[in-house]
Amino acid sequence: MSDKKATFFEGFKDPFDMINKLRIVFYGMASISVPFALVWYLQNKEAGNIDPFLPAFGNTVIGGVTAVILLVAIAVYSKYNKQLKEIRKEPSLPYRLSLLLRAQFYKFIPLAISPIVVAILYRLTLEPLLFGVYILSMVLFAMSNPSVHNVISDLRLNKNDKEVMLNNIPFDQTDMKL
Repeated sequence: MSDKKATFFEGFKDPFDMINKLRIVFYGMASISVPFALVWYLQNKEAGNIDPFLPAFGNTVIGGVTAVILLVAIAVYSKYNKQLKEIRKEPSLPYRLSLLLRAQFYKFIPLAISPIVVAILYRLTLEPLLFGVYILSMVLFAMSNPSVHNVISDLRLNKNDKEVMLNNIPFDQTDMKL
C-alpha cells in the first residue's frame, strides 16, 4: 500500500466532497474583494469622508479596463471549455471530478483577480463608473458558481454517473475507481 497522501485535487470519497472543495475555493476567492469594495463604496456614498488618491481616469481608461476584464473572462472560459472536452473523454468519474476540480481552480484565479484590481482602482479614484465595472467583474466570476448541476452539465454525465452525483453515492460503493 502506498503512503502517498492525496493532494487537494484528488482523494475524495464521494461527489459532494469534490463539490465542497470547489465551493471552498470559489467562495474564498469571491470573498476577497467584497468587504473592501463594499466598505469603500459605503464610505464614499454615505459618509463622503474619504478622498481619492488619484485623479479621475476618465471614460476611455475605464472602457479599457472593462475591455481587459471582458477579454480575460473570454480567454479563461474558452480555455476552460477546451479542457472540458479533454476531461469528458476520461472513463472514470472520480478521475474526471479530480481533473474538473483542478480546471475550475485555475479558472477561478484570473476571474477572482479582476474584481480585486477593479476594487483597488475604485478606491484610488472613487469613480462611480468603476464600481459598476467591479459589479460586472463579480458577475463574470459568479457565472462559475459551482453546484452539482453545473458539474453534471459541464461533464455531460451519463445516466449512471448522474445518479451517483445527485445521490452522493460514495465511490467505494460503486465500481468506480481512480
